[in-house]
Amino acid sequence: MRNRKKDLEEKQTKSRRKRRREKEELVRIEELEELLSKHGDEVDPETIVSMYLPHRKRRKLGAALLRLDRLQLLLLSLLLLVAVLFIAAFMQEKMGNFTINLDRLELYRRGISIADNGEFKNATARLKAATVQDATNISIRDLPENLDEAEGGHNGKNYMAYTYFVRNAGKEDLGYVASITLDSCSKGAEEAVRIAVWKNGERVVYAEPSKDGTPEEGCENFLTSRVICKYEEKNFLVGNVDKYTIVVWMEGDDPECVDSIIGGSVQFTMHINSDYEDDSSLIMKFVEDIKDTLTGDKPINAAGNEAPNDSYYPDKEVTWENRRNQ
Repeated sequence: MRNRKKDLEEKQTKSRRKRRREKEELVRIEELEELLSKHGDEVDPETIVSMYLPHRKRRKLGAALLRLDRLQLLLLSLLLLVAVLFIAAFMQEKMGNFTINLDRLELYRRGISIADNGEFKNATARLKAATVQDATNISIRDLPENLDEAEGGHNGKNYMAYTYFVRNAGKEDLGYVASITLDSCSKGAEEAVRIAVWKNGERVVYAEPSKDGTPEEGCENFLTSRVICKYEEKNFLVGNVDKYTIVVWMEGDDPECVDSIIGGSVQFTMHINSDYEDDSSLIMKFVEDIKDTLTGDKPINAAGNEAPNDSYYPDKEVTWENRRNQ
């Protein structure tokens, strides 16, 4: 009895499918007749075939992709990879609340590098400080006295602190400009933020101007709404090392430190650029580097980390302890 019922259901299913196919074919025939009546012999045969083989276009697309030259597929894959890396790099450049970027083309390739330690282990062209989560406002009086004595990141519960070093271990004296920029902010947090900068032990505190335009107590005004400060080093001799400590906090004694900025954030970058512009092309710069390498004229490694320290100190490393500018 069950088998009969099952057979009956299968017959009914097949019958429904058959009627559906006949209906679809009837519709296609009507469409074909209408098409022929309008265009006559000018009808594209591919159109007629596609009406009766509706999946033909998808199959043709798949076949076309398979026929693509392997080199073209490789190029497409590389373009996609470059796009992904570009997006990732852009996102990475905006992560964290303080970043230090050294000009790779004009400074790094000439033996100028930065590091989060005075020995210049793992010297690089980019450093990033760790963020401070859920910080609340504090007073400058709450900051430790010895903030300039540590190295690398040494954040407190309610402040960000980072110390780094920049050295000239290249083959020529030059100059640089270090500037701090405000990259992003929210909820008006920039109105109450403080940025303290120690350069070689000397401290300056920066803040937004007060309502009447005068500096906040014990502070210097931001240079502009986006540029906090600038430090120009015109004579950065071979063998010199400069030390910077940056501390950022929300000043609780600032009149602008109100409830509305709770949950706000600020993001800064310190840029270290050459104090002059070299108009020669990128190709000429690399040709010059290759020539110096071949002639042994104190060649500089293209990555910058292996700059020839013997350009000032024979057989020694240029460090904070033995720096020329003591």
